[in-house]
Amino acid sequence: MSVLRREDFAAFYSQAHGGFTPFPWQERLLDRVLDTGWPDLVDVPTGLGKTSILDVAVFAAALGSQRARRRVFFVVDRRLIVDEAYRHAREIQDALDNGSVGSVAGQVAAALRVPGDERVLEVTRMRGGVTWSWRWLERPDRQAIVVGTVDQVGSRLLFRGYGLGDNLRPIDAGLVGTDSLIVVDEAHLSQPFLTTARQAVREEPAGLLPLPVIVSMTASPGAADSDIFRIDGADQAHPVAGRRLRAAKRAHLVQMAGVTKRTSEQQTAETLAQWARHFAGDKPVVGVICNTVNRARAVFELLHAAHPDRCVLLTGRVRPVDRNYLLLEWYDRIKAGRAGEPPEPVFVCATQTVEVGANIDFSALVSDSASLAALIQRLGRLNRLGSAGGAAPAVIVHNPVDPPGVYGPARAATWEWLCGLHPPMDPAAAELPEAGIDVSPAALRELVGRLATEDPARWAETQQAPVYTPFLSATHLDAWAATSPIPSPDPPVAPFLHGLQPDSPQVSLCWRELPEDEGYWPAGIELVPPSAEECIELPLAAVRGWLAGLAAVPAFSDIEGEAGDADETFPAGGPGRPGTAGAVRRVIRYGSRQEIEVIDGEKIRAGDRIVVPASYGGCDAYGWNPASTTPVLDVGDLCGGTGRRPATVRLGPTLVNAVAAHDPQLAAPLEELVRDVEADRRAETLRARDYTADLAKALRSRPDIVARLGQDLGHDGDDLPPHLAVLRRLARAAKPTAKEHLVLDCVVLTSDITVFGEEDTAYGSSLARRKLTLAEHQMAVRRRAEEFARNLGLPDEIAEAIGLAGYWHDEGKRDERFQAMLHEGDRWAAAAAPHVLAKSGMNPVDRGLRRRARQLSGYPEGMRHEALSAQIVRVLLDDVKSADADLVVHLVAAHHGHSRPLLPPIIDPAPVTFVERDGEVIEVDTARSIDWDAPRRFHDLMSRYGRWGLAGLEAVVRLADIWCSAREEDGT
Repeated sequence: MSVLRREDFAAFYSQAHGGFTPFPWQERLLDRVLDTGWPDLVDVPTGLGKTSILDVAVFAAALGSQRARRRVFFVVDRRLIVDEAYRHAREIQDALDNGSVGSVAGQVAAALRVPGDERVLEVTRMRGGVTWSWRWLERPDRQAIVVGTVDQVGSRLLFRGYGLGDNLRPIDAGLVGTDSLIVVDEAHLSQPFLTTARQAVREEPAGLLPLPVIVSMTASPGAADSDIFRIDGADQAHPVAGRRLRAAKRAHLVQMAGVTKRTSEQQTAETLAQWARHFAGDKPVVGVICNTVNRARAVFELLHAAHPDRCVLLTGRVRPVDRNYLLLEWYDRIKAGRAGEPPEPVFVCATQTVEVGANIDFSALVSDSASLAALIQRLGRLNRLGSAGGAAPAVIVHNPVDPPGVYGPARAATWEWLCGLHPPMDPAAAELPEAGIDVSPAALRELVGRLATEDPARWAETQQAPVYTPFLSATHLDAWAATSPIPSPDPPVAPFLHGLQPDSPQVSLCWRELPEDEGYWPAGIELVPPSAEECIELPLAAVRGWLAGLAAVPAFSDIEGEAGDADETFPAGGPGRPGTAGAVRRVIRYGSRQEIEVIDGEKIRAGDRIVVPASYGGCDAYGWNPASTTPVLDVGDLCGGTGRRPATVRLGPTLVNAVAAHDPQLAAPLEELVRDVEADRRAETLRARDYTADLAKALRSRPDIVARLGQDLGHDGDDLPPHLAVLRRLARAAKPTAKEHLVLDCVVLTSDITVFGEEDTAYGSSLARRKLTLAEHQMAVRRRAEEFARNLGLPDEIAEAIGLAGYWHDEGKRDERFQAMLHEGDRWAAAAAPHVLAKSGMNPVDRGLRRRARQLSGYPEGMRHEALSAQIVRVLLDDVKSADADLVVHLVAAHHGHSRPLLPPIIDPAPVTFVERDGEVIEVDTARSIDWDAPRRFHDLMSRYGRWGLAGLEAVVRLADIWCSAREEDGT
């Protein structure tokens, strides 16, 4: 095979992206990275392929550049309706997975693939509405692209990963905070996070693992960074890039007159809808972008009434399952580079959610007035590819009595500046004047650049006011690095991610078909808990108002970190929707399977995941609709088609109705299956394999489905409708389970259950589908951990320490009580066993059996086996002189996320004073569950290896343990 060269980048890009070749700026950026490293800021206009920074990052890594990084985090701080960055990353992944040996993509894959790994590149999303496994990266040595939000990536960087248990946070911190490239798109939206991330890197000493590189991107000129990478004359002269830069578009200003506060919302919606209708005469795709979700809904209702089949509403306040169906139906009709124009004009009513990440191409645009940066993004969705015959029109509507809203004074300042460029047109005019403002990307960059240079004070007024970001000190970082136990007080990370501002606290809302008796509600969701794909994240104030029955609930936008009133409350009842006035509506607060409670709606809190009966209404196929009283479709059975978690469905009317809403033909065989299952339930003979076989038969009976999935039903791409994604996983399940659900009066069918060692219980680390001896498991972990260390290029003495930690990490399981627990609580069976066990082989989903085993064994509840492991390891290290003894002990003690810096204090009523190991008696004392030398050791190691460096070394051992546990490797 020939050697991969810098000149091969164009061919790689072409193979990954359907024959397209890179623009000149993308080639120059690769040269810049290889020569001097990454710039602070990449300033490229929208429409010129900013997401190709991912290709540059991957190719630089394949060339072996020291300036490349193993993991790329692409951060966009928006609720996205379309995630083009993720789609782009998946194209790279597909090219690497399918590249032939002689192709450039095959060469890149060969350069990136590490010994012992079957995959080249991991691609995942971390954002609201996407359920990703906590095992989002299985190996620390694997290349990865992660698309996420400031909250998800930033909280993980700062050791406080949102949605993670305390014991998992160090893994993610180590993966985000070492050997990473963090790219922040539309940086003007995320300045507090950029400030914090860059300061954190400055506070971290150089260690064994490379420090993160922080790069910001923007299409809004005027940034003050010193090291800025921009397009140049080659891009302007390029036949494709140049056409996009000169894409003809002209903006016209409309200032509303005679508006009162009482009629403001209605008049604005009508004005926006009126101009949209005007353009529909000869423009095939008309976009209307509004500043609030409520206004976008109002415009949609006005247009949808007359054009029900030609109008779509796109906001970030929609259940991701519903969003996927909307995109499957609409995206090909409105995306840039579409195959053809719709036969009749279509209307796209949207919020800020289409400003970033959506490769949408409008033929005409109608927009609320907004800040300058927001308008630049919106105009970037107009004549995006420069393929329109003439100048594409944009109408910007300004309501002078609108409240400042999310853009604050910047909206009015931007409007004043625009009016200085060209006066607003007559509000009564029925046609657009020929004159207007040239807003092609090139012209707009020149206008804005001149404003920023000649009148910086006025330019600053057109930008959203910067929020104050607290100073990040080493004290903050040291406090966050302590993840077990969490220190008190614990500095909140939110101000460092979004700045100090009044926030709009959010809740996650889910709709389910629930029993009439609310006493059975918790049991109704315990077996099939709510998932992110069926929830909408909404402001707490809006949900409280809706539950209280108010006719009007607070308006809000689709911008992350929107300012609001955290203390806003509502009475329990009020005027508005029929049947709700004065009623206290009850909801479920869901924390986990162990934390489910039914509460009054007025008692919901920020951050809650709330489940309400579908009969409450409040949502439709387009998302949040508080005025609707129509029962909501329960889509809980349409989730779980992707990721590593099992797919679970309720075999009953709820599943049939959900599938029927999108595929009536497929609902018929499902109804027949439900009848068969019901007969089996009455006969008490559930047959999970037969049910999955019936599902496979139903799918294969449809030629159109076979064309999408293949005869083996193996295709699992993101282009699948959610119901097909779920049903194909069940149809292909090797070890499905079927369990009767008495409360829901149905059978729950679950696909394969995989087990791995990160459940935070005494027994959780010992789950496996077959028995594994301690010697087998520890040898497997040692070999895998050493492999990871070699692939990461760690020094030999560190690799040795990591290998020893893997080889000894479970020594504490030699406690005879722990062994009895692994034998279902039978001490005699444990004593008679020929080998010490690491994994029991007991049913991993039978929590009751595991609980009884622990009680019978006498193993203290909450006791950590790694506490005893650390005691044993200190003895074993007497014979080892070349490894860092403190590091080995810490890696063992922390291999389940504890001992950072202390293990949990547990009183052992019957302490163990010795263990036998290979015929040797080792003195221990399980009464000493806390090692008081651990804090000193923890801080010394952080000083030596860095906060994130130490977490990264821990991740090597822990991911090796998890890898071996999930695959039941035995070291052979």
